[in-house]
Amino acid sequence: MKRLSKAKYTLVILLNVIIAIGYYVDNLNANYSELSSDIQNIIPVAQKFDNPNLFQEDLFLNDINNVKYYTPFYVQTLRFIAKFTNYNYVRAINVMGLICHLLFGILWFFLLFKFVDNYWVCLLVSIIMRGIVWLPGLEIWGISDLWTMMPRTVYITLLPIPFLLLSYTFKKLLLASFFIGFIFNFHPISGLGGILSFLALITMLVYNFSSIRERFSLFKILILVFAIVIGMLPFIVTYFSKTSSSVTYDIAAFNYAFNTRIPAYFTNAILFLKQWLSFKTLFFIIPIIAYFLLTLREKYHHKKAKLLLGITIILILIPTFSIPIEHSLNNALGMNLRMSFQLVRMQKVAIVPGFFALAFLLDYVFLKLKKPKIVPYIFSVYMVVLVFSETKIFKQVPFFGDDISTSILPHNLSVFTSLRDHELYIDKMSKYIKLNTPTDAVICGSFIFRGATKRSVIFDGKGASMLIEGNPKQFIDWQKRIKKINSFKSINEVVSYLKRFNTDYFVTTSNVQQCELIHKEGKLKLYKL
Repeated sequence: MKRLSKAKYTLVILLNVIIAIGYYVDNLNANYSELSSDIQNIIPVAQKFDNPNLFQEDLFLNDINNVKYYTPFYVQTLRFIAKFTNYNYVRAINVMGLICHLLFGILWFFLLFKFVDNYWVCLLVSIIMRGIVWLPGLEIWGISDLWTMMPRTVYITLLPIPFLLLSYTFKKLLLASFFIGFIFNFHPISGLGGILSFLALITMLVYNFSSIRERFSLFKILILVFAIVIGMLPFIVTYFSKTSSSVTYDIAAFNYAFNTRIPAYFTNAILFLKQWLSFKTLFFIIPIIAYFLLTLREKYHHKKAKLLLGITIILILIPTFSIPIEHSLNNALGMNLRMSFQLVRMQKVAIVPGFFALAFLLDYVFLKLKKPKIVPYIFSVYMVVLVFSETKIFKQVPFFGDDISTSILPHNLSVFTSLRDHELYIDKMSKYIKLNTPTDAVICGSFIFRGATKRSVIFDGKGASMLIEGNPKQFIDWQKRIKKINSFKSINEVVSYLKRFNTDYFVTTSNVQQCELIHKEGKLKLYKL
């Protein structure tokens, strides 16, 4: 690792500490509704492990086996942190965010600095990497407010570690291989992308650099792959012991239910690839192309450009092939593998080479212009812009007014931000339900009520997603019941149907004359059935 002066080292640490503490303080009084829907699905899983007696009549948590396959490392880490927050899971997420914010910026800076010999460029790009980028498959890259503290964010926070361990020493390579497999357990979808990028990098290095090729044999590469698999074992064993690809249900009914819940592009490779054709993704593709073209006559730099371009192509194309391959296997073997709609999402890590290309490009251009000393001023100006990025002046400016810049700093470090934490009606209703209803009550309402109140919730679409892999039969039943509810012409018919499933309470914005109104928050009404 290249050495840094104490002042430069301190700046990296201090900058990330300020951002981490800023977010932590900003979210000390956060509400459950401020979490993302993914986290709101995960917290009840942790609560079920804490107390197996909860959620006995729930849509998917009625049986813990429905969710044992689901991100076990993240769930258990969250449960461990919750022990120190009196099992307040919003606060536990905030503590997790504090740790992730601190590690994210520091680890990605040192990984950039390992390959790009320009301190200020690496610091600038490590800050840019924090910004939220919306990617194909409803995926995101970046780390920001409380809602981003999902398993995928924990994973990309840890992702630099195995690459920092990369070395000519085989023992370190073995450790790096194990670690890239181990962190896969925090978010297997992103984890497969990380493993693919790790293997693609090693393969491209061996292919392009003879000095590295001489150090590798097929046997050594197989040993590295074996180390990766060993690291992955916790999830592999859990997933394949808790899910089944055998078809013991109506496959047509499953596909119909699947298509009502999951967008069509998840099962169509061409439609999925088309999502990359957007202005935001061009920001990551242009640096790679520019670096590739500018270095055509410079062998050393051009090898790095080809490496980045090759890895990007691999990371986009290989996950895409999972869709037609799965379709072919299912048709040929009469199976119902249902992994490609998840596997294709590992394309998200394809933007990482774009960040490195940006760093290489900036370093290359400023050296060619013989103006390397201008970079600290560019970094300083960008940091000032971030502070004012919420103002009207920058809101209309591409990049500076987009999420990739406006989401980097917490609200308490941004000037003129209009975003402030406030308790929504659904938060107030959740608190009322938690304090005034039995713990075994069954609710028909938003999925938010599941974790916020620790009560069973039925019929919600978000919870149904957990059944696609965990319990296909139950998933089909959910779709049939939703279809039935949607066919009713009056709210009274809906209420009569809900009673058939032992529903105790109904949270709705509609007026239900035949039921007792228990409580009201804004337009939300709580009825006793």
